[in-house]
Amino acid sequence: MSKVLKTTVAPVALIAALATAPAVLAQSDEIDDVITVTSNPLLTGADEVTGSVEVVNQDHIIDNLSGSLADTIAHEPGVSTTYFGPASSRPVIRGLGADRVRVLVNGTGLIDASTSSPDHAVASEALEAERVEILRGPAAIAYGGGAIGGVVNVIDGRIAEERAEGDFEGRFYGGLTTVDNGETFAGRARFNAGEFVFHIEGMSRTAEDFDIPGFAESALYRELEEEEHEEEEHDEEEHEHEEEEVFGTVENSGLEFTTGSIGVSWVGENGFIGVAYKQTDALYGVPGHAHAHEEEHEEEEHEEEHEEEEEIVNIDLEQTRFDLRGEFRNLGEFVERFRFSAGTAEYEHTELEGDEIGTQFTNEGWEARGELRFVEQELGEGTWTGAAGLQAFSRDFVALGDEAYVPPSQTDDWGIFTAQRWDAGGWGLEGGLRLENREIEALGVSRDFDTVSASGSVFWRPSEDSFFALTLSSNERAPTDVELFADGEHVATRTVENGDVNLDVERATSFEFTARKDIGAWSIEGALFSADYDGFIGAFPTGEEEEGFIVVDYRAEDVNLSGFEGRLEGPLGTLRGWGLTGDFTAEYVTSDVDSGGDLPRLPPLAFTAGVTAQKGVHELHAEVEWFDEQENAAQFELPTDGYTLFNARYSVTPFENDGVRFILEGRNLGDEEARLHTSFLKDQVPLPGRNFRFAVIADF
Repeated sequence: MSKVLKTTVAPVALIAALATAPAVLAQSDEIDDVITVTSNPLLTGADEVTGSVEVVNQDHIIDNLSGSLADTIAHEPGVSTTYFGPASSRPVIRGLGADRVRVLVNGTGLIDASTSSPDHAVASEALEAERVEILRGPAAIAYGGGAIGGVVNVIDGRIAEERAEGDFEGRFYGGLTTVDNGETFAGRARFNAGEFVFHIEGMSRTAEDFDIPGFAESALYRELEEEEHEEEEHDEEEHEHEEEEVFGTVENSGLEFTTGSIGVSWVGENGFIGVAYKQTDALYGVPGHAHAHEEEHEEEEHEEEHEEEEEIVNIDLEQTRFDLRGEFRNLGEFVERFRFSAGTAEYEHTELEGDEIGTQFTNEGWEARGELRFVEQELGEGTWTGAAGLQAFSRDFVALGDEAYVPPSQTDDWGIFTAQRWDAGGWGLEGGLRLENREIEALGVSRDFDTVSASGSVFWRPSEDSFFALTLSSNERAPTDVELFADGEHVATRTVENGDVNLDVERATSFEFTARKDIGAWSIEGALFSADYDGFIGAFPTGEEEEGFIVVDYRAEDVNLSGFEGRLEGPLGTLRGWGLTGDFTAEYVTSDVDSGGDLPRLPPLAFTAGVTAQKGVHELHAEVEWFDEQENAAQFELPTDGYTLFNARYSVTPFENDGVRFILEGRNLGDEEARLHTSFLKDQVPLPGRNFRFAVIADF
């Protein structure tokens, strides 16, 4: 297929679909007690999905709000965060991140630069979400073979699918945090105008440098630094620098984020169609990311040594985005619905080194997606349903400046997929298939990759309150522009990266067992998983260093990843009129690299236990998070100490009819030093110390 055809087929398909809109537009389905996973093409209920899935609603997001989107959902089983400071964090699922975890908004990509470097912020905020759907492992096959780690799909509601209740509805959030003098305000409103529904919203998030209970640098890191200094001859300036270790705060961790959007949709009897505009602006510091510049001195009576001056780095980010989305239902005897989404964006961010402009990144592109879901049919002793779709994206990525370690590149990707499910009541079968093509051009070189990903599941229900599924998947992922063409110093990760233009497709064979079971009023959900990679593409150290930076080569290794995740929750009885419920989560992942060692930045074994007490308009929640030490470190990676965090939250809804709720929350009440092993900056930037949050939420 020609490049022109590949980059235009999805928009043409959507335009053709829009031509039929007036005849088939409709309202959304009636809401019932079943939570439908809209990120699944089959629209399966959350308790019937064959893979591991989590649906996080808006109230849950607000209760666990922790700055960025990734940090807010990091408490979910199997999910962690890269935590490159409070501004730039990206989800890590089952130990995988970057291009292996797709972060979407309403089913399409963010079109930002967050996958190219961990210091680049994700262009989506937690408070923008009405719901977040987290698909782990092979459940993400409908969004690309590259998303083998999983998918985080943010459903933001900017394009309304149904009319506002009472013709007008909205929500306001205002919050203050003590650890960083943070202020967060967000508001949204939706109103009807005949058959049209308008949606408007805005958000502002600001914070200063955040407090920590001790040194910014870990004890082990400081110890190694001292040993290195002792082996060298020190002058006065070097000794003075040693005494200036940062204590009690993380410098240059402040941030300013603002977003604003407006959307309008036409809602009819058989569907909806709408458009939206969104503007994102941010200015944030990058902690632990200072740049050194040499200053030249003229020769005087004696020769002077060059001095180095370090400049702090801030990132000025801007994105303008337009979206089109819709759904048509009741399309005939065989097609139940057709839904589509498309987005286009211009993204730019500039790294400011002091008062000077450093490296500039731009990303212009579009992504489009269309899905057909077929009418359920009787087939043998059971029922059959299926879905098929098309997805494509194109992006033009450019980095200019001293730290442009990746050349300008053009990436074009398209894929077709199908998912089928046969359900005989007591048991059933489900399968998926995706064919994909990716073409990447840079430096006059073009690489073209064809990938095939497939999954098959068998599920059974031994009783009404039980669901078990066994899934076998084969996924293929094409390399990215960074993996192919990287060449130079990547200051954010303190590495010198060498890409390999000859890299081939990465292949993985995955096994997953999913179980959901109700025992009385208690519910248990968990998953066991294992993935064998043939040619896992990673940045592996060569054993060399250049000016203090570790030299890494992108190459393919055979790797195994395995682990588990689970959740247990249910009632604990009553105590003096308070209704008690408990929840317990656990997660673990381990790796085995054939050439020896472990993959870097793997999350450790972790448990969370919580108790919630409710009485009238009052709710109390207390929890403890325990993280084991991570000693399975990769080459040139330090181990990470374990830690325990204590959190508590009190919320009250004093005016039940008015929908006003107040929250008072304390996190890390023990002021514990905590470091995420999944972070590149774990030895320079710990998690925040003791923090109190006061928030008010008003629904109207």
